[in-house]
Amino acid sequence: MTKKNQLMFYSSFYDLVWESGWLSYDTKQTLTKQAEQESGFNAFGEEIERETVKWRVKSGEMYWTGWSEDGRHPTFTLDTAPDSLADAPTFNDKRKAKDVAAIFGGDVEKVEEGEG
Repeated sequence: MTKKNQLMFYSSFYDLVWESGWLSYDTKQTLTKQAEQESGFNAFGEEIERETVKWRVKSGEMYWTGWSEDGRHPTFTLDTAPDSLADAPTFNDKRKAKDVAAIFGGDVEKVEEGEG
């Protein structure tokens, strides 16, 4: 394992551990997988294929679509029709989605494969 790969893996892993608090075995396995996905390498320095995961920002039953014209108020849509989520942006980075959700107390939801 090169030092760069090792650093990338463990940096991602320890950031996730720090955020999680106490760990169970299942949590450790989940965090290891997340660290591998973020760094692109496993603990042995072998390059892995990254999953393409997208995230949406949600508040209650509404999905965030952006900001109002003045840029100060979030705008939302309901998932009431087949194409109603077309305006709801998706994020490739969960942390970016969480940053947006934190502004108005929303949540982050994983977009299922084949969706938006």
